[in-house]
Amino acid sequence: MSAELRLPGWAWLLLPTLALWPLWLWSARRLSDGSDDPYGVVALGALLLVLWRERRVFVATPRRGWLLAAGLLAALAGLSQGLWSPLPRAALGVLAVLSAAMALRAPAQPRLAWLGLGLLTLPLLSSLQFYLGYPLRLLTAEVSAWLLRAGGLAVERQGSALDVAGQLVMVDAPCSGIQMAWVAYFIAFASAAWLRLSDSSLVRRLPLLGCLVLAGNIVRNSLLVLQETGRLGGPGWLHEAIGLLVFAAVCALVLRIVSAGAPAAGAGAKGVAAVQMSAVWQGALALLFVLLGSWPLLRGAAVEPAPVAQAVEWPQRFAGRELRPLALSPVELRFAAQFPGAIGRFSDGERVISLRRVERPTRKLHPSSDCFRGLGFRIGTQALERRGDASGLQRCFVASGEGGPLRVCEYIEDAAGRSFSDHSAWYWSALAGESPGPWLAVTTAQPLR
Repeated sequence: MSAELRLPGWAWLLLPTLALWPLWLWSARRLSDGSDDPYGVVALGALLLVLWRERRVFVATPRRGWLLAAGLLAALAGLSQGLWSPLPRAALGVLAVLSAAMALRAPAQPRLAWLGLGLLTLPLLSSLQFYLGYPLRLLTAEVSAWLLRAGGLAVERQGSALDVAGQLVMVDAPCSGIQMAWVAYFIAFASAAWLRLSDSSLVRRLPLLGCLVLAGNIVRNSLLVLQETGRLGGPGWLHEAIGLLVFAAVCALVLRIVSAGAPAAGAGAKGVAAVQMSAVWQGALALLFVLLGSWPLLRGAAVEPAPVAQAVEWPQRFAGRELRPLALSPVELRFAAQFPGAIGRFSDGERVISLRRVERPTRKLHPSSDCFRGLGFRIGTQALERRGDASGLQRCFVASGEGGPLRVCEYIEDAAGRSFSDHSAWYWSALAGESPGPWLAVTTAQPLR
């Protein structure tokens, strides 16, 4: 490659994108299989729109430091298969592509807003619900209880649920505020990118946005508790209306806060001298991206390790009824190959009962609603119910799909007999050593007639 020959700027965005194609394929499958909300598609569209608008003012000479960072991040993302799970590797991939964009950005263009939008393109919501859902629901339930007690109600918190004068109200996954936070930060990053809000101005606003989302979620939950317990009255659609109104108010305030920091017309940053990269280095970096993109094909299909057989003595009876073993379905067999435990499937004559046993806290012991969504079912009518033996609570929902609606209930029981109706609550309790293993997750599915 001669000293005069240079790769065009757009090629430095294209090369890491193509090099990390397995990660984008994984993200697309995760966003489209129903196990995660496909919000990332909206963030991807916004990011592409912003970059397309800014393309005319990209610098002609890419910055050397950012290109080297893109190569390093891409190498970490591409070569860490088997060491890290796909989500953190995909996050590194997004940072690699955006590092290439930083090598081309003009001085007045934002950085933080682009990075924020890039990370929001990933399938994050189900993982955030699993890891952070329960702590956020605890906080929401506790503060809501304070507010309701200040209003004269007899309210006690039981885990992430509220006992209002003997009536149990579930603070479920939507009440954690994670979806509201995703939308709020999406609005913040998208508007900041479009308005070219400076990084320092956006950083000053991010903590305020977090407090706003938390306060809005607490207000929404408190109002919904009043409505659920009949204190507000009104038609059934009032529940959704309250949630939408608070949600819209939070989003409007987020947009107002971010737009207030927009730079004045004609304001801009001083130019920054770009350190040029020699033709030899450009060629070497381009070759790295080509090799990274070819690596999954050259190394062949990864051979999955055979699952280690576990001798598990499954119960012979459940809730007083004899259990009959059933063969695992094809979907369950594929899942069992990656599951860090044992899976059994049974029938008691009326219900199909799935048992999952694990020895350690794991993200792969996820709610069964994720599995049903992945199979194309619609999830509705979620509620907490007392188990038949009155030994604890279980989470029940209706899964509507092919073959008719199913009533599904699930809970997790530890070695001491304590049960959990919330997988996030179980994870944190097990991780803190408060719940001893092994753990048994029980899921029952019964046709509704």
